[in-house]
Amino acid sequence: MAFDSVVASRAPLSADMTAAQVIDLAGAPCPVWTAENPDRALAWIYVAPADCMAVDILTAR
Repeated sequence: MAFDSVVASRAPLSADMTAAQVIDLAGAPCPVWTAENPDRALAWIYVAPADCMAVDILTAR
C-alpha cells in the first residue's frame, strides 16, 4: 500500500534503514489528507499508532 501523501520525513532516508525506521520518521498524517483519504489514513494509524489529529478526524465520521 502506498503512503504517498504523508508528511515528508524530517530526516534523510538511506537504503540501510528498516521499514519501521522510515515509518517513524514520517510523522503524523496531515488532517486534510486524512479527511480526503480515510482508508489510507486508517491503515497508516494501524501501522504506526499515534495520538494525532488524524485519529480525531477518523472518529468524527
